[in-house]
Parts: sequence; structure tokens; C-alpha cells
Amino acid sequence: MTSKQQAARADDIPALFNQALQFQNGGNLPEAEKIYRRILAADPRHAYSLNMLGLVALDTKHYGPAEDLVRKAIAERPNAALFHDTLGNILKAQNKVEEAIACFEKALELKPDFIDSLNNLGGTLLVLGRSEEALPLFMRALFFSPGHFNSLNNIGAALQHLGRHEESIYYYRQATEVRPNVADVHYNIGQAYRGMNRPEEAKEAYRKTIELQPDHGDAHLNLGYILGEEGLRDEALECFYNVTKIRQSLNAYANIAHLLFKKGMLQGSIDYYRKALELSPLSPEILNNLGSVYNLMTEYEEAMKCCEQALAIKPGDADTLNSQGTALKNMGRLDEAAEIYKKAVSAGPGRADIHSNYLLMMIYSADVTPEELVTEAKKFGEMTAPYLRNRELVRDLKPERRLRIGYVSADFRAHAVHYFFEPLLNLRDPDQFEIFIYSNTEMEDEVTERIKKKCDHWHDIRILNDDAVADLIEKDRIDILMDISGHTGGNRLMVFARKPAPIQVTWLAYPATTGMQAMDYRITDSYAEPPGMTEQYNVEKLWRLPEIFCCYQAHENSPPVTGYPLFEDNGYITFGCFNNFAKVTDPVLETWGKIMAQVPDSRLMLEIPGINLPAFRANVEERLKRHGIPLERTVLERRIKSNQFVLYNEIDIALDPFPCVGGTTSMDTLWMGVPFVTLAGKHFGARMGVTILTNAGLQELIAENREEYIKIAVDLATNRARLKTLRHDLREKIATSPLMNQQSFTRNMENAYREMWRIYCSRWLKV
Repeated sequence: MTSKQQAARADDIPALFNQALQFQNGGNLPEAEKIYRRILAADPRHAYSLNMLGLVALDTKHYGPAEDLVRKAIAERPNAALFHDTLGNILKAQNKVEEAIACFEKALELKPDFIDSLNNLGGTLLVLGRSEEALPLFMRALFFSPGHFNSLNNIGAALQHLGRHEESIYYYRQATEVRPNVADVHYNIGQAYRGMNRPEEAKEAYRKTIELQPDHGDAHLNLGYILGEEGLRDEALECFYNVTKIRQSLNAYANIAHLLFKKGMLQGSIDYYRKALELSPLSPEILNNLGSVYNLMTEYEEAMKCCEQALAIKPGDADTLNSQGTALKNMGRLDEAAEIYKKAVSAGPGRADIHSNYLLMMIYSADVTPEELVTEAKKFGEMTAPYLRNRELVRDLKPERRLRIGYVSADFRAHAVHYFFEPLLNLRDPDQFEIFIYSNTEMEDEVTERIKKKCDHWHDIRILNDDAVADLIEKDRIDILMDISGHTGGNRLMVFARKPAPIQVTWLAYPATTGMQAMDYRITDSYAEPPGMTEQYNVEKLWRLPEIFCCYQAHENSPPVTGYPLFEDNGYITFGCFNNFAKVTDPVLETWGKIMAQVPDSRLMLEIPGINLPAFRANVEERLKRHGIPLERTVLERRIKSNQFVLYNEIDIALDPFPCVGGTTSMDTLWMGVPFVTLAGKHFGARMGVTILTNAGLQELIAENREEYIKIAVDLATNRARLKTLRHDLREKIATSPLMNQQSFTRNMENAYREMWRIYCSRWLKV
């Protein structure tokens, strides 16, 4: 066909133009373009075809040709408001915002009631954050065209941007009455409800959005956020997985990784953090989170790499420094960890979690004195003091009434804490005590379910902020609130800072003062802390229980003790230590080296998380050699769950580290029929071995100095008949000792509660 044949006759143009419009409105842009070009071949100055062909070019993102075509149309008809509006949209698509605004304003100058230009100008201003200017434009559009869908939706958006969520929902609802099946409007309603902190209505709106448009990634994402905030992890994960089926999403990958981490699915968490890093390789937050997972997996070298990369991108970041300090602490590099934690505390002023980690590290260090520890703890206390609620909680002042006891911990699970806590539930006097548990436990398990059934009231506080938890405790009218975390991971000490209960007590998990004036008592005993020895190291008043500060419940799956000493098979003595390796300080290794030198055929077995890592192992081996411990006589075992308790049957004598001695590990050691030697320090964290061995009737294994520690260990190793006798019935001996007398311990603890309450009542009754 010739160009002359392709050109339209003048009298055909109106019909052809309508035909092109039908193709364009139906989405058939190629056919529409062909017809517009036929019209323009016949009449190059046909302004409406130039304009519509410009819109075709805009829809196909050919912005230059689109702009040229529409400018030609305007040249032909400068007073056509429609053409100025079209040019504004083309310029806006090219991010030429100010020029676009001028075009829309020109269109409205020519046609003040032009609905499209009112909405386009308002929408442009809205994108620029100029919501106050945009709103009147949308209102004008609605005035000229009541019930206009775009105007209603845009008014809702402007009001939402202004924080007027209730009003925005009113207009969004009107828009849905005009067009009920537009997914984005329901999504906007969800966003408005979320801004009002009304999660139930937000979830309903997001679900309606997904019903109308199953591939609406943002609706899946935001629904996942709410479900995650509510602690519904599996449902949240499903939402985030749905997003990844629709598109690659940094937020979805990061949230999946975070939730898998919370569920204890660590390798899966790493995989998804890696996916997130592919999309955002320079994100310090993702690198830091990945490092935290590696820390938990005892992959310390990988954790350090992540921290170093994150700090190179964002130097001085408090969270990353915190993670780096944790990795160094776990590797026993305490001097380096201390310096990093100091920087983290300085970089994150007011961050209680970071300060707690620093204090936890300090208890392991041989270079930190009790005076330095309490000084730093008091700094934590000063930081938390402003959160104290300025009201007295005077309860029903009947000294002998039934008391409401609250327990707060992150470790109501298969964790060392439950060995000591469960007896208080199993044997409590329900007529005297009503038990409330406030659980911050992330990875619940069968132990969690067991504890839930044994208490009177269970509250999952993971998703509640500190004020909300304090409000809940006040509402429950708790008389005595027990902290079972101290400065360990997942603690809620900031709840205690608010003083939601009249009496607050810390016990068990952390072997030192919290530093908080809001904490009234710390549970201890007279062997660990003889009167007059440690009061100056505690902000809390010490409450000494008779016999012992805790009671051990043996693991239900612990294996039997071997019927004879290991040295009878081996012909040599095997010493061992299965404590947290951060406790194994250089003075400890030096002392152990001297013991091994005096027992020349002996071996030393250490259980160390992460020892499979080449660089970490090399560092440990270098430390051992430096302190005179022959590597050929050393067995370094990686800590794995299947080895729990099993390795005790491969050692003859356990050696307690210092200054932070063993607690649960020491109990496990005796239960498995292995005696241990301890060094008596001058504060609670250094004297737990004293109370454990005294209550087990093994005072002869307590040393007052390092020389005596060496002598006790060497004498026991060389007097094998005595060692055999000592090990013979050790499990039976401690099973009948105060270490495991759960009935006696429970009564002692409950008597302490009662006496604390009597003192409290007496104080107020005197007033």
C-alpha cells in the first residue's frame, strides 16, 4: 500500500479517530498507533491525534517522542486544557516535577473544573509531601464531580499523609462503594488502620486486598508484619514467603531470616539473610543480624567477618559493636571484648541490652575486680533510674494472706534455668502462693509447655514493650516479682526499672548485682556470701537462704554413671572442664599447666563451642602452649547437644575455672559422679563452688588460693584409691544432700517470700 493509500481522507478522520480510541482504551496500543499515524499522514496538524499518539508513547515509556508530539498538539491548540494535562503527565513520568506542576496549573487556568488536572496536580504535590496543598485540589475535584472514584481515593491518601487516619478511611470507604473491587483502595484502608494501631481492622483490609489481587506483594508484606508483631510466627512466615513468590523483596527475605532465627532454625535464617544481602550487599543491619546468627551457631569467625564488613560500612554502629564484643567474649578474648563493649556502650547510650552484655562479659574477666563490676553495674542502675514510676504500690497489708508471686525470664525452656526453677512449681504451697509467669522465651519447647501447665497464670510478653509489661504486672497485683535473668540474654530488667511490684527480687541466672535501686533483694546463701563479705558489691539487700541458694533437678535423660573410674582403663588421669570457655582465663590455664606438670601422665579435656573453626582453634592452642599445657596431652571437644553429660564419663577429675566459677556445670559434674576442685574467691560469682561442695559434703575440694588449688588437684590425682572412693557413690551422696532436696529448698524460698512480705507490711503499718 502506498503512502497515499495509507493516508486517510478528511471525511474519514472522525470515524478513524473513534476507532483508534477504542483500540487504545482496550489496551491494543499498536493498532491505535497505526490509525493515529494514518490520520496524521492525511492531516499532520490534527491536534487530538498528536495528543493521543503522545499518550501511546507515554504508555510505552518513549518519553522523548511523547513530549514532542504533545508539544506539537499544544502549538496547534494552545488553549486545549487536555493537552497541557497530558504534557504534565509526560513530564512527571520523567521526574520533571516543577515543569509538570506548571502544565497542570495551566490546564486548570484554562479549565478550572478539569477533574483530571485537579487530581494530577494534587497527586504530584502529594508525592512531594505537600499534602496540605494537595487536599483542597482533590476536594475541588470531588465538588465538581461528586462520587468521583479517583478524587475520593486521593482525598483519603492526602488525609492519611496528614495523619488524619479516621477521616481518610471515611473517604476510602466511599471509594469502595463506587468501585468495590479495586485492591489498592482496600490496601490503603489497611495502611490507615495500621497507622491508627488497629491491627484487627488492618489485617481484614489486607486480606480483602489479597482476595481481590493475590499477587499484591505489599499487602502480604504488611499482613506479615502485623502477624509477626502479634507473635504469630508461622502465619507471618507464610505471608513473607508469599511475597518472595511474587517478587524479590529485601524486606521479605530479612523478615523470614529474623523469624527463622527466633524459631531456632539457624541455618535457614542464614540462607535468607544471604538472599537479602544479594539485594543489599552494603546493608550494615543485615550484616550485623547475620553475624548474630553465626554467633549463636558458634561460627565465631564468620560472625567476626560480618561485623568487620558492617563496621566498614557504618563505623561505630552500636549494634554491630555489640555483636563483635559477643563473638570475642565467646572466643575467650576478653580483653578485646571489653574494649569493644565499652565502645558499644558509648555508641548506644541508654541501650540497656548492650550495657547488660558488657556487665555479663565483665564477670568472666580475671582483670575485673568486684569493685569495678559494681561500679559499672551502678552506672546501669543510674541509666534505668528515670524509668521508675512515681507511685507506691501498697497492697492488701495482711502479712499472712495468700501472695501473688510473679516470675520473669527469657529461659522457660530446655535451659539450665529450668533445672532449678521447676521444683518451686512442683512443690509450691498453692494455698499460700498464686504463681504468675511472664515469659520472654523466644524458642518455646516441651519444657515450656510443661511449665505452662504448672503455673496459675501464664503471660507471653515477647511482643510487649516494657511499659505494657509493667502495666500488666500492676494489673495482676503482683506482690513479689522475681527476676530470673539478671544481665543475661533476653532479660527484661527495664520492666523492673519501672517497679511494677512492691517487692522485687533477682535470683539465679546472673551471679552479681543488677545495680538497680528498684531491685530490693538478691537471693544468696551464707556459704557463697558469708555475712560482711560482699554487701559492698551489691545494690540489692542480700537475702541468705538456709543451706543453699538454689536446688538442682537432674536432667531426665542424663546417662548412668560408669561403675568404675576411667583411669583404671586408661592408666592415666584425665582432668576436664566443660564450662563456658569465656570463664577459662589465662590465670586458669597457667594454674592447670602447673597441675599437669606435676601429674606428668595426665590429660586435659576441654569442651569448647566453635573449636572446629581453624583460626579459633589455633588461637586456643597458642594460649594452651603459652601456659605450659602440652597439646599432645589435650583433648579439645566441640560442644554438641548429643555430647551433653556423655563426656563426663571420659574424665576423672573436673577443674573449676575462676574467677567466675561453674554453677549448673558444677551440679552436672557431681551428678555424673565426677568430683571437682574449686577456688574460693571473695564474691558470689567466685564462690558458687564453695556452697555447692559444702552442701555436697566435699569441703576438702575447696581451695583458698591457687597454690592450694594445685595441691588439692595433684593430691587427688596421685591418690587414686582416695579418688576411687570419692567417686564410688557420689551421685547417691548428692541426691540426698541439700543440693537436690527440693522439698526443703522450696520451703526455704517460700519462707523467704513470706518474711519479705511481713517486712513490707510492717514498714507500711508503722507509717
